[in-house]
Amino acid sequence: MVVQQISPVNCPNCKAQFTAPIQNIINGQDLAAKSAFLQGRFNTVQCPQCGYTGAPSTPLYYFDLEKELALVFVPSQLGLLGNDQQKIIGDLTNRVIKSLPTEQQKFFLFNPKSFLTLDGMIKAILEADGITEDMIKAQEAHIKLIEEFFKAPDEATLKKQIKAHDAELDRQFFEILTAYMQTAQMAGDQQRTQAFLTMRTLAARWSSNGKKIVAEIDQELGLVMLENQEELLKRLQTAKNDAEFEQLVAAGHAFLDYGFFVQITGKIDEATKNGDTKTAASLTSLRERILQTKSRQEEASKAALEKAGKILEEILKSDRPDKVIDKHLDSLTDAFFFVLEMNIEEATKQGHTEAAQAMQMIGNIAVSKLQQKHGPPQQSTGEQPTQAPSPAAADDTPKIHIARR
Repeated sequence: MVVQQISPVNCPNCKAQFTAPIQNIINGQDLAAKSAFLQGRFNTVQCPQCGYTGAPSTPLYYFDLEKELALVFVPSQLGLLGNDQQKIIGDLTNRVIKSLPTEQQKFFLFNPKSFLTLDGMIKAILEADGITEDMIKAQEAHIKLIEEFFKAPDEATLKKQIKAHDAELDRQFFEILTAYMQTAQMAGDQQRTQAFLTMRTLAARWSSNGKKIVAEIDQELGLVMLENQEELLKRLQTAKNDAEFEQLVAAGHAFLDYGFFVQITGKIDEATKNGDTKTAASLTSLRERILQTKSRQEEASKAALEKAGKILEEILKSDRPDKVIDKHLDSLTDAFFFVLEMNIEEATKQGHTEAAQAMQMIGNIAVSKLQQKHGPPQQSTGEQPTQAPSPAAADDTPKIHIARR
């Protein structure tokens, strides 16, 4: 069984050294590990000093018994040549062989194909999965188009660009945008999440088939997208069942402010004034149901945060935090990572660097174990654009809220 190792890491940004869980071997039949690798999230660590997030340069051995694939990559940044490089490859090969039962120790594993670049290794894996060079080029074209959209100086220019490229805004284009916003949300980057949400919404609004495609993607992924209070109210009124109603209240929690309920009360008063007692009664019942659901969810959220705090405390007090994480793995929800993030920020603010580093390590281990058990959401490969929206995402653009059903 392939396991992670705690290894020293040098931050490429601030040069600080810290330790992090690093995995050098990828089993292609472990879909969580494979997906993380193809999406550039494999071995991702965060520097506790400057906050830089990325994957350190480390040798990698990828194998897939079903496809009889064995690939190896040794980064040139390590400066390993000749015998030193062969020794690293030999050590990785031996680790792979020893991790497998005798009947699975196939000959091809002893002679992995070596790659000079990580991109070359990734392309070989994709080709083995039936993803051709043409498909990869099409995806790269979509990514480039997204980057161009983000450079639009204003909303009018962005609209013209979207109209001009209407034929190119197909299913894959919106899948990539959706993958970007999900990845940003998983990383806790609200600014980037909002940027990709806004871009996706505008592209869908101004393209011929965008709205239909986005609706299909959201339905398949179980995403709830809300643009404003009016939309939330309409969808609450037409919710098909209790589960959908609960999810809408959760997804639209930020919209459920004083103004939202004033809006409903105004509609009730207007219906009453017009003698429409049926509509007035329906809206009154809806208002009470929303308030009760919101209150119940807030109580549940409070309880979840308290539970998460106790789990984190138990992990921090243990001399084997990995074992405690394993014990509570099914309880490591968003609440746990929220509490963890708040504690890291507070420790950093107070100058408790070692405590912040320890909690960052806990977060890395927890994320890795969850990915290995459950796997990440389905997303497209490729690097994310680094620019946030410019004036194209001005104050009048939608503030969208997202939740998973």
